[in-house]
Amino acid sequence: MAKPTLQEIEIAPKIPGLRFESEHFSISVAPSLGGKITSLINKKTGREFLSRTRIDYRKRVYDGKFEDYERDGADECFPAVQAGAYPSYPWQGVGIPDHGEVWTLPWDYQVKQNRLHMSVHGVRFPYVFERRISFEELARKSAPYIRLSYSVQNLSPYPFSFVYAFHPLFQVQAGCQILLPTGTKAVTYWSSEDRLGRPMQEHPWPEVRDVTLDKSYERHIIRSPRLKRAEKLFTSRLSQGRCALRYPDGEFIGFLFPAGKLPYLGMWINEGVWHNLFHVALEPSTAQVDRLDIADGLQDCGVVPPHGTTEWDISLIIGEGGEMAEMLGTF
Repeated sequence: MAKPTLQEIEIAPKIPGLRFESEHFSISVAPSLGGKITSLINKKTGREFLSRTRIDYRKRVYDGKFEDYERDGADECFPAVQAGAYPSYPWQGVGIPDHGEVWTLPWDYQVKQNRLHMSVHGVRFPYVFERRISFEELARKSAPYIRLSYSVQNLSPYPFSFVYAFHPLFQVQAGCQILLPTGTKAVTYWSSEDRLGRPMQEHPWPEVRDVTLDKSYERHIIRSPRLKRAEKLFTSRLSQGRCALRYPDGEFIGFLFPAGKLPYLGMWINEGVWHNLFHVALEPSTAQVDRLDIADGLQDCGVVPPHGTTEWDISLIIGEGGEMAEMLGTF
């Protein structure tokens, strides 16, 4: 595999960025915008997978609201997704911002051993969050993919609980499909007009039940933004950490991730109701909820041991047609 290249670019006026490229893929990031991934391109087909709005990129204000910014691309949510209070000693009651801390903070970066290393320190909590981006090949197929490798270092003598979710907003079109391992169930977290029932209402994926119409339909198929509907779902606990978003032309992007560390997948499906946008997020996550205090109460959150480190990785698998079964397995 050829050595990747790194180019300094301008994401927006006065917003510097980096373009990290292999012969197969191009990925652009904005270190000053919480390490945000602003672009992910399959160079073979020219497809840009990440969504982009018309809202200008601008520097974040700590404790800002996610929807007050550009609402696109891929962000990192840590140490929680939804705002709330830290649940236990010695930080009990300390507020966690909307979508966490790290997406609003400037990150440090350097290239080492053909990897783009990026890191950031917590503000209200003593940790170092690190993400490394590298271009790899699947050993069994020699197929190229992108690996995101993560580590969180706890700088304190106390256990540090967290909820983590990768938060990529993908461009979609009618007829796209969300693919999950056979036998996976989904639960409602939120839905517009409460169409999909109360929180934790279970559905036999790929079907969900609209309680307002007393009717089931196939939720894995993305429909039209004219529907003006949106929902956040979570999978049941996964035994296999894999999923995919398949486009009508057969191209796909999928994830492989360790189900022991990231046992759930969040699914945000926005068909035109939230800010009139049309996108889908597939979010490997440590919990089946977005708030840390609820996850902690369910004993279902990540924990970094005192003065310890926790690690995980997410592999981005991109291909076309029959390559899916070879690279991600069957769905």
